[in-house]
Amino acid sequence: MNKAEHYLGIMICETRGKLPFPEQSFFRKLCLIGRRYGLFVYVFSPLWLRAEGIVSGYTYTKQGWTHRMFPLPSIIYDRCSYSSWEQYAKVREALERMMKRRNILFLGNGLKGKWSVYRMLIKDAAILPYVPETVEYEGSQQLRSWLDDHDGEAFLKPHSGSHGKNTLYVRLDEENGKMHVHGRDQANRLIRKTFREAAAGFGWIRRFIGSRKFIVQTYLRLNNRNGEPFDIRALVQKGENGLWQLTGMAVRKGKTGTLTSNLHGGGQAAKVSPFLEQEFGKEKGEAIIEQIRQLSARIPEILESGHGRLVELGIDFGVDWQGRLWILEVNSKPGRTVFLRIGDTESSAESVENPIRYARYLVLRQLRRVNS
Repeated sequence: MNKAEHYLGIMICETRGKLPFPEQSFFRKLCLIGRRYGLFVYVFSPLWLRAEGIVSGYTYTKQGWTHRMFPLPSIIYDRCSYSSWEQYAKVREALERMMKRRNILFLGNGLKGKWSVYRMLIKDAAILPYVPETVEYEGSQQLRSWLDDHDGEAFLKPHSGSHGKNTLYVRLDEENGKMHVHGRDQANRLIRKTFREAAAGFGWIRRFIGSRKFIVQTYLRLNNRNGEPFDIRALVQKGENGLWQLTGMAVRKGKTGTLTSNLHGGGQAAKVSPFLEQEFGKEKGEAIIEQIRQLSARIPEILESGHGRLVELGIDFGVDWQGRLWILEVNSKPGRTVFLRIGDTESSAESVENPIRYARYLVLRQLRRVNS
């Protein structure tokens, strides 16, 4: 490959700071690894497009981060995390202007949200038993009906969101009519509220949600014997042969009394096998791991068939008190720091290198088509 012709652009949403983008350690590694595979990697926002058909961006060299102008990328790795609909619309409009100037290939397209993922997953009969019952939030009356039908409990999540932000556990006490709400706000701060009257609680939830799209799910008891919430993150990625592979998995534990286990909310990480053996015994722990492996091999195929090309997925699994496995969430722009937290350096290295390997696979495949 001619290095000068193949630019891999890491697409981000601009942030504040000396370097106006997140995940700087991850992107630094991608820039360095890219050179080994004949790809020049840089970080950019579509909003930095210049009239002359070049884009402002950052790349990492031996001298550190360098800011300069680059040709438009031939391939894009989308790591943009949108903070609002307005930001999404602005970035997508700028991206369309870029696409008119050059035929750009995407490593994968970001999933559209939790409700969309749910509808794709339940179409597969083998997956359906592992998916919690889910509906779209439609208002106080619907939520009241849900609580009446589900032992007074519900778990609410934003349709678009991550890191456990804006999640709510709702419990309606039929004996005294009180409503209890636990969760996290937009800044990942803990929420704990008790309303003497249910109507006040429904009103607060309605204002909290506002115009955003939320889903309502069955509340699952996913705590370990110490009362700590936990889940298991499995990272699946495409690599140098274009096929899906399970890169690694790790347990994420939250603090006792909290709702979620996300690391951004102060959680900790642990190795899967010893954790499950301690909680459920060796035989049951091994069976759960095998279930995770099988589901992790099936889920990417289901989502790609209904969504289009994907490059990697972070699949979050929960295990309830009876040892039953649940698919909690699927993220198309997953983090990977959890592997370093548990000392799994091999999975950590693979998780960073695989997007570059897959990018090279796509470029080579495209070249073969052109030359054939």
